[in-house]
Amino acid sequence: MTECQKCDMLPLPLPQQGRLYVWPPVNHTAAKIVAQMRKTGHQAEANPAMSIIYADFNARSLPIMMQALDSVLLPEEADDTKALIMENTDEPGVNDIARVTSVAAIHARIGARWLTGVLGENRLRSVFQPIFAIHDFKKPHAHECLIRAIDDQGAIISPDRLFGAAKSADLLFQLDRAARAANVRNAFAAGIDNVFINFTPSSIYDPNSCLRSTIQVINECGFDRSKVVFEVIETDKVSSVDHLRAILKSYRDSGFRVALDDVGSGYSTLNMLSQLRPDIIKIDRELIDRVDEDIYKQAIVSKLIDLAKQIGIEVVAEGIERQQELDFLVDRGVDYVQGFLLGRPAATRFEAAA
Repeated sequence: MTECQKCDMLPLPLPQQGRLYVWPPVNHTAAKIVAQMRKTGHQAEANPAMSIIYADFNARSLPIMMQALDSVLLPEEADDTKALIMENTDEPGVNDIARVTSVAAIHARIGARWLTGVLGENRLRSVFQPIFAIHDFKKPHAHECLIRAIDDQGAIISPDRLFGAAKSADLLFQLDRAARAANVRNAFAAGIDNVFINFTPSSIYDPNSCLRSTIQVINECGFDRSKVVFEVIETDKVSSVDHLRAILKSYRDSGFRVALDDVGSGYSTLNMLSQLRPDIIKIDRELIDRVDEDIYKQAIVSKLIDLAKQIGIEVVAEGIERQQELDFLVDRGVDYVQGFLLGRPAATRFEAAA
């Protein structure tokens, strides 16, 4: 396996001065870019033969220019306009191709410079939520690792803000990779040996390359691979089932187990079962909420559990917050349960009260 350059490479800090190159998708977009660059006092130059526009900047003027571009470009234009920051006035070369991103991503990255600090300084932390087998509520069967981050003042950064910024700034690959590694190391430090590790399929190009660093960390910590479950999040947003199947195959071939999250949230997740054949499914928490009071939810959840048992898939019900929900699920024969009623995410492993 080879290293994944996309996952491993963090963007360079913004230079004190340099040159911004942009490649607009159409002439109409190019005209708007040139006008805004000049409006903010930059000398915009165009190379029509190569469809390139460029302008020199300094550390103060770059954010102003990017804000001006954001104010006139449609979101689709900002996403489709490729961009590259150079620390000098040299023309981009072959070695710079990997750093090409979009106008939207550069603008987002300027507004989320704290994120590169989080990644560069390894300020990722983990909390662990217990998962119980229904025959033993004293000792967790496993823990789900949930990533958190801290800012430079020591305050917690919420996962939504963290991943939202990473997606906008085109840093989701780097964050997802760092989060997987951090969760493994933090679980090991907490004495947890049976773990669910979340990952986003859209952050992995080639599983044999992108997952290498995660597997190295698992090996360093000495985890039993059969006790490591890689959990697909945002299953309903998967655009290529074939790509996800290849990722899951890579995990399985390496001795790990795989789980699908939010099953039952839509037709797509049910349709994926026959194609992906996961070891474990997690029933969507919306179906669990007050399931004891809703005959429609009861029917769906019961059928999901029965279906999984018929094809040899284990079932986790998550999001349990009420005793009545737990009672219903135990009665229906679910395998594992998870939720605030049983244990909240914490920085240490769950210890049952004496």
